[in-house]
Formats: sequence, C-alpha cells, structure tokens
Amino acid sequence: MVGKSETVSRNWRKKMGLKLEDLVLYAVTDTSWLRGQTLVQQVEAALRGGVTMVQLREKELKGEALEREAEEILALCRQYGVPLLINDDVMLAKKIGADGVHVGQDDMAASEARTILGPDAIVGVTARTVEQAKAAEEAGADYLGSGAVFGTSTKKDAKPMDHAFFQKICESVSIPVVAIGGITADNIRQLKGRKMSGFAIVSGIFAAQDIEAQAHKLWKEAQELCLPGQDRRLRAQVEKRRPIVQCITNIVTVNDCANALLAIDASPTMAHHPGEMADFAAVSDALVCNMGATESLEAMMAAGLASQESLVSVNGNQQERNTKTKSRPIVIDPVGCASSSFRRGKCLELINAVHPACIRGNAAEIRALAMDHDTGKGVDDLESTGSYISDNVRAVVELSRKTGAVVVASGETDYISDGIRVFEVRGGTSWMSRVTGTGCMLSSLLGAFLAIENSALSAAACCAMMKAAAEQALEETIRRQGGTGTFHICLIDSLSGRIR
Repeated sequence: MVGKSETVSRNWRKKMGLKLEDLVLYAVTDTSWLRGQTLVQQVEAALRGGVTMVQLREKELKGEALEREAEEILALCRQYGVPLLINDDVMLAKKIGADGVHVGQDDMAASEARTILGPDAIVGVTARTVEQAKAAEEAGADYLGSGAVFGTSTKKDAKPMDHAFFQKICESVSIPVVAIGGITADNIRQLKGRKMSGFAIVSGIFAAQDIEAQAHKLWKEAQELCLPGQDRRLRAQVEKRRPIVQCITNIVTVNDCANALLAIDASPTMAHHPGEMADFAAVSDALVCNMGATESLEAMMAAGLASQESLVSVNGNQQERNTKTKSRPIVIDPVGCASSSFRRGKCLELINAVHPACIRGNAAEIRALAMDHDTGKGVDDLESTGSYISDNVRAVVELSRKTGAVVVASGETDYISDGIRVFEVRGGTSWMSRVTGTGCMLSSLLGAFLAIENSALSAAACCAMMKAAAEQALEETIRRQGGTGTFHICLIDSLSGRIR
C-alpha cells in the first residue's frame, strides 16, 4: 500500500521467517486474468494495494519459464518487503532463495520441505480436516491454508467448507490458519469471528479490473477481521507470561499506567531514578518512556542505553545485540512534542540513541516528529497511491521509515505502520479524551504486547483491545448513570475482563 523506494534499501525480508501480519492478505497468483498485462505487473499492482504475502502458483508454467517468472516476482517482493512462497516446488524455492513454500496433502511433507529449506523458511500446508491440521502442525508447518470457504473456480472439485467447521480447524491448532477459496470483497465479512489469521485470495484480487484498488479494499477488510483474534491471542500470552514493563511516565498518569498493566496481568515497575536503570534493565521485558516526565529525561536515556549495554555484554557483537534487543522493546510516548520544541528535540535525541521498537502519540505529535526528524528521506513515493494517503497515514509511514520503529498515531482512528503497511483501527469513544491518561495507558499496554510479539500487528491488536475496552466501559457507565469518574474506573474494569 505504501510504495517501494524506501523498502528497497531495507531489504529486511530475506530469511526472517513468518510474521503473523504477513498472512493478513495473501495473494495467490493465477495467469487466467492477465488481460494483456504481465504477471509481474499484476503482482506489483496487488502489492501497491496492500498485499502482505504472495504465492506463485502457476500449474501451467514449467522449467525455465517458471523459474524466470519466480525470480522476477521475488525481486519485486523484496522491494516491497513482502515474502514470496512457491506452490509445491520446494527445489525451485531453494534454488531462487524464495522465502518458503506452500504444499498440499499430496505434495512433499512439511517436515521434508523444512529439512531442505532450513529452519528460517516459511512452510505452509493445506489442511481440510482437523486431523490434517494437527498432523501438519506436528510436522513443523508455520501456517495452514484451509477451505474452500466459499468454493472456488480454481479447483473444480473443491466444495464449500462449512464455516463452523473451518473455525473448528482454526481452534484445533496453535499455528495460524488462513482462509482460502472463493473469497471476495463481497463475501469476506461472512467469515467474521471465525478465528482465522488471514485470507488467501486468487480471483478476488487478480480478476479485478483495478487490482490495486481491489487489493486495498480487501486489505482494509482483512486486517479489521483478523485483529480481534490477535487481540485475544496476545492478551492470553500476556496473562501466561506476565511481562515486566518498566514505565517512566508523567506524574499525572503513573497510577493509571500501573493499574492498566495489572488489569491485563502484566507486571508494572515505575522505577525512574537514573542510578537504578541498569538493575531494572536486567529484569524488565519492556521499557516505556513518556516525554511528559521531563524531570526524568536523564533516567529515560539511561534506561534505554542500559538495556542495550546489558545485551552487548552478554552477546558480544553488534549484530547479535540488535537481534536480541527486539525482545526487550522500548516504547516512546512523545507527549507534548507538537507544542514544545524542547520536548521534541529531547524526544528525537532519545529516539536516535535507543532505537525504540515503537513510538506512540496522538496524530499531532506524530506529525511533528515526522516533519522535524533530521534523518532519512521523505515519502514522495507515496504519491503513487495518493488516493489512499491521508496526512496521518503519511506521517506514521514516514516516521517509521526514518526511525525503524512501529509508529502508532492514536485518535478517532488509530493508524499503525511498520513503514511498509498501515493498519487502521476504528472504534473507541470520545469519552477517552475526557479523562486523563488514556493515551499514556495505551503506551504502557503496548509495552506488554510488544514484549510478547514485536510487530505492527501486535501494536494494532493492542490498540483494538483498548478501543473495545473503552466502548465496553462507556456502556457500563451509561448503565450505572455515571460520569467521567465512573468511566475511568470502568475502563480499568473492562481491561481486566470484569465487565462482560
């Protein structure tokens, strides 16, 4: 969805394994609808529209012709930071260095494909029964493709799968399941609540007259439908692992942030003296720095650097340190940066020094940082998809590309970007702006979610959880005939699951 020039230089995709957000909108190629275009042109249009993964599935292409097509599409996918899988042909995937394969029940076993391609390759497996799903998971599959949920024209013998049965498959395994088969923009919402992690789509994308626009429409639907399941999954992991989140936040919201974290079963620590940062860096799972605490700027810098230094001493080399740092994410909340040049400057110093996993602010704060940041390039390439770009979207993408962080601009609609794709999370209530601390609470909760899984999808799921909790809190407030004080209490209760 966001153009390609910046992603060329990143080239981060190769051999990085599967991320759940890769599965949200999964395009499966078919040359039946070329209409005078090349397959590469059609795939690029789909990538511009927001496709998160591509599978080359061309049964009629063989030998050198298939290899040439695969190499061209692989190069294109690299530019957009999107993984490419090859259907069935494990040896071709290995030869060209694709990100992985998808195999059917009659193809090579997942375990054998894993042996050939290595531990970092993505291996997907078709599963049409619970037994097949469990066997594929046991064999080492990263994800499952299940259907056909609506029947399909690409496989004449594929009968529509009962949606309740599809959900049963999703619930039978711990690995993600992607819905496939006859999915279009007109029927995709019929799968709401079925617990899939994404949608694999063939003709619903490539048969469209305007592939880019159709992919963008499907992307918006797909990510909205997938987020509730990720919210529940990550919330359950927080409850299980109870991550320790160190919060250096402003005095107005210290109690709110601590209680919000306790409500979701995370463990807050509010340590803020510079002299104790090394000790807390050694035991915490995430760090949240709130620029509203201007009296603690020294502590924020010390905490961020202590996290990195403690990892350097253990791991010894820069590359290893960078990999491990991602497991102890730093979240920066740029409170007041839109109004205060002092805070904005200090915030940028902190960002440049500690390389946060996430930056979360309101739209004005994110725009201010995106415009004032003094490194990297702009996002002129976004003009190619200008009809999809608002100022807030442009800002989150630009700031993400410049800093390497997942960027969250919260508001009536939350926009979340990793510099490649943009999640949109709607909902919530205007009452969130009538009490103090809801933004600071969200930043703290992001620390817990990112400690479990450091990704844009995880951040988006956290935003979805917060908005759902606010909606639920307002309903309870109205039922009690209460005001903003009641809402404040109900918000914590809702986060803790005490309001049903």
